[in-house]
Amino acid sequence: MLISRPFPSLSSVLRFLLLCVAAVESASVIPTKIGKGYRLISIEESPNGGIVGHLQVKQQNSIYGPDIPLLQLYVKHETNERLRVYITDAGKQRWEVPYNLLPREQPQLKQSIGRSRKNPVTASEYSGSELVFSYTADPFAFAVKRKSNGQILFNSSSDESDPYSSLVFKDQYLEISTKLPNDASLYGLGENTQPHGIKLHPGDPYTLYTLDVSAINLNTDLYGSHPVYVDLRNVGGQGVAHAVLLLNSNGMDVFYRGTSLTYKVIGGVFDFYFFSGPTPLAVVDQYTALIGRPAPMPYWALGIRDKPDPFFELKPLRSLARVLKFA
Repeated sequence: MLISRPFPSLSSVLRFLLLCVAAVESASVIPTKIGKGYRLISIEESPNGGIVGHLQVKQQNSIYGPDIPLLQLYVKHETNERLRVYITDAGKQRWEVPYNLLPREQPQLKQSIGRSRKNPVTASEYSGSELVFSYTADPFAFAVKRKSNGQILFNSSSDESDPYSSLVFKDQYLEISTKLPNDASLYGLGENTQPHGIKLHPGDPYTLYTLDVSAINLNTDLYGSHPVYVDLRNVGGQGVAHAVLLLNSNGMDVFYRGTSLTYKVIGGVFDFYFFSGPTPLAVVDQYTALIGRPAPMPYWALGIRDKPDPFFELKPLRSLARVLKFA
């Protein structure tokens, strides 16, 4: 005997569908903070005068993939005005800007894990001529400050009230942030066309993902990726500058909130360089000493620039070459 059942009303069907959509949306929402960060489990002096250590993840999570469980830390004052902070996977090699394309000092990493009896580091500060590196062990965070006046230039710690995570390091997602004072004026993070110019504007995301497009369009990534910014501050009525370079060629988003700045990168390593300045001209000099000076142009080439479009036919291309020959 068949028992007839009443069809559900339209309102009950709509209510069910709304509950399903809400459940899917709540399950797909990415939390503001990812994970609990890392803890420092060992640190010691390296043979070349730097310090090396190991970081262990505090709590695994699967957001954007599994955390890399063990990281290696390397810090060195490479010059009087330049400090390097390098963080990578302790278990395997990761992609980074090739050393033959950008010649620079290779970090001396430690293969074994554990405290060294020869050169243990007991202080929480590592001081150079102009800059001072300091750290907290659990959760791991580091800060860079000026030796002359103690002003903090970079601080990666994350408090409960901060809208960003502690250190995150996964295979295809890296995140780190720094606190900033309200009066900091930041410039850089090119190459793109921002409506506010080269000065960073709070609330605007800055994407570094190079494209071969015209610069006439706003909010567009262009040819080069320069993940470096200059921070200009008013100190005692005088402008004092420093710069921060994240040497990473992977695509990234940089979020500037006015009181903080967050890097979200899709691969590679954290390879930070801090340049002490203290003037903008000194910052440029220190930065180009690392990445290379601009190539001098011959006088005859100044003012003449043309790019043959790859879709040009051969005849107009030959015509263009004849015009440039007698220019």
